[in-house]
Amino acid sequence: MPQVLFSLDHICFSSRGSAIIQDVSLSIELGRRVAFTGRSGSGKSVLLKLAAGLIKPSSGTVWFGRSDIQRLSRREILEFRKLCAFVFQDAALWANQTILQNLSLPLQVHFPKFSAGENRRTVERFCEKVGYTRPLTLRPADLSVGERKLVSFARALICEPSVLFLDDCTESMDRSTRARLFVLLDEFVSKGNTMVYVSHDGEFIRRYKDVVYVLDEGRVVRKIDGAEAENEI
Repeated sequence: MPQVLFSLDHICFSSRGSAIIQDVSLSIELGRRVAFTGRSGSGKSVLLKLAAGLIKPSSGTVWFGRSDIQRLSRREILEFRKLCAFVFQDAALWANQTILQNLSLPLQVHFPKFSAGENRRTVERFCEKVGYTRPLTLRPADLSVGERKLVSFARALICEPSVLFLDDCTESMDRSTRARLFVLLDEFVSKGNTMVYVSHDGEFIRRYKDVVYVLDEGRVVRKIDGAEAENEI
């Protein structure tokens, strides 16, 4: 039987008196590519952040293996964050930090014994990997939307995670940047890693479609498996 990596158990989430996620239960298996889709405002991005442990459910439990994400110790949280990386829709880079500083931060957290030289060499290697070629002294405001997204991918990959959470990562990307992204993700999933994502992009979903959960008004209204998604997305 496939190993269940994440389990969402009767998850609800409300904000300012409005129910955004309503009684969602689902599982994410190791090595699978799992999509959350649905119309705008259906709760996809919030559900993704709940699954990744970035926000706390109003009720219900998100399990990582046999552990409640919200009850992890500090050491366990650090290990979880090293294993599970998140790429935000807007890149979410630190505006007042250089690209080098943005990419060095996860290394400083997870590899505190790295020297400054080791940090820089690692940053340079992952910039080359994603195709970012401009100076590391620039800040996010100096970059195009596509370049910021490439940097955010470098930041997500730099600790070599085994799970990627992606929030509408192809939005505002040009064709060449999308092509480079597909190469990176093909390599990532070919290693048996797990990918969980939100997307409106039909091509993206057809390419990475082991399981598709369709949301409407904060509820999962349908689960589509594998080949079935080919004809519906």
